[in-house]
Amino acid sequence: MPSLNPHPNAHPEAASFRDPVELAAALTRLGPAVRARTRTITRHHAMLLRVRIQKNASGRPGPNVITGQYRASWEVKVTTAGGRVSAVVFTDAPQSRRLEYGFVGVDRLGRQYRQPPYPHIEPAYRQTEPGYLEALRKGVLPR
Repeated sequence: MPSLNPHPNAHPEAASFRDPVELAAALTRLGPAVRARTRTITRHHAMLLRVRIQKNASGRPGPNVITGQYRASWEVKVTTAGGRVSAVVFTDAPQSRRLEYGFVGVDRLGRQYRQPPYPHIEPAYRQTEPGYLEALRKGVLPR
């Protein structure tokens, strides 16, 4: 049985383990709760990233909205496998790369373009990443 940690700087609820099997069992019991918390934090920030991308793709300085189909095409997929949680925020819209990075040249239909970039994905990622890392570090969602 773990004992309370006698160290003066220890957290009041911290336990002290002398038996490595006991420690492994305690960590195993924590696993499901930690995975669930990590999945919740990851899903929250992936959805937040999608909303920020969509907002940035709603007119200048991002791309102009014509039909709204591009903005609506963004999706989020969260997966948990092998103890890892990952999220992908994506679109299958063919214009996404061209809008984000611009395009100068001739397309396969022979049309000439000098389209400037309208960054909307990278700025949203840069805005979302610090909060995501902080939430993972603290183990809680922001208020």
